[in-house]
Amino acid sequence: MKKQQGFTLIELMIVVAIIAILAAIALPAYNNYRVRSANGACQAEAKAFANSYVAASLSSMSVPTPQNKACTSFTVSTGVAAPKSPGNKNTTCDMTNATCSLAP
Repeated sequence: MKKQQGFTLIELMIVVAIIAILAAIALPAYNNYRVRSANGACQAEAKAFANSYVAASLSSMSVPTPQNKACTSFTVSTGVAAPKSPGNKNTTCDMTNATCSLAP
């Protein structure tokens, strides 16, 4: 009698189905992680700029300009920073005491 070698088509189809189910669960979670990460990076950048802005304004130094690496824009007069894609929540900073928070 010959020994059977390899996998049957049914076994391979079951493995592909299991991988598809795992991917269907993992991809939305990964996309949510990317959005939260982009929002957090912009918030951290805005907080760092707000800290340097307050320190410079209190010590009569020249006020720095925002670098905008994680944020698309930062408006100093309003203290609002918009995150780069895939971020979806603006960060609002109080430029008098350098406290920042994400918009709800």
